[in-house]
Amino acid sequence: MTDTLASLFGLAVLDSVNPSALAVTIFLLLRGKPYVAKVLTYISAVFLSYLGIGVLLMFGLGSVWGYVEGPGAYAVQGVVGALLFGYALLAPDRPRREKKPRTPRTMRLPAIFLLGVTITAVEFSTAFPYLGAIAILTNAEMAMSGWLPILVVYNVIFVLPPLLLLAAYGVFGSRVRSRFERWRDRFQNGSRKTLLWILGIVGFLLLANSLAFFDFLGLVEVPRGG
Repeated sequence: MTDTLASLFGLAVLDSVNPSALAVTIFLLLRGKPYVAKVLTYISAVFLSYLGIGVLLMFGLGSVWGYVEGPGAYAVQGVVGALLFGYALLAPDRPRREKKPRTPRTMRLPAIFLLGVTITAVEFSTAFPYLGAIAILTNAEMAMSGWLPILVVYNVIFVLPPLLLLAAYGVFGSRVRSRFERWRDRFQNGSRKTLLWILGIVGFLLLANSLAFFDFLGLVEVPRGG
C-alpha cells in the first residue's frame, strides 16, 4: 500500500506541472488587483472539475475493470505504459507555431470559473498522470471510502502550484512581476516539451508497476498473498 501511495502522489506532483493552469494563474495575477478572488475562483473550478471527472472515471473504470481482472488488468496497464513511453521517446519534432493562450475575455468571476472548467475538460485528453493514477487505484480494488480521500489529496496536490504562485505574489508583489512574466512565456512556449516529459515518466511508471506485478525476469520481488 505504501508503494501504491508513493506512486500515486508522485504522479500528482508530476501532474501539477500544468502549463495551462500556471499560465492562466500568472495572467490573472498580472492583471492587477483584485486578483485573489479571481485566482481562487479559477483554481476552485479546476479542482472541482478535475475531481469530478476523476470520480466519474473511477466508477466507469471500476465497472469495466470487473471484466479484466488481475493479470489481465496489469497487462493492459503495461501495454499502455509502453506505448506512452515509446511515444515520448520517438515523437517527431513539430514546427513551432504561434499558439494563442486561453485567457479570460472578461474578468467577471462566473466567466473565470467557466474558463477553468472548460480548460480542464478540453485538455483532459492530455491528463496522462491522472489517468495513470486512476488505473492504479482501480487495480488496487479499494472501496469508495478508501479511494475517494486519496483522489481528493491528489487534486489538492494538483492545484498546489497555482496556490503557491498566489501566495508568493501576495507576499512579494511587484518584486516578482518580471519573473512571473518570463515564467508565463516559458509555460506557453514549452508546453509540448513538458507534455512529452510527462508522457515518458507516466509511461515508465505504469510499465514498471505492471512488470513488478508479473515479477518480470525475477528482477523484482513481489510479495504474494496466502
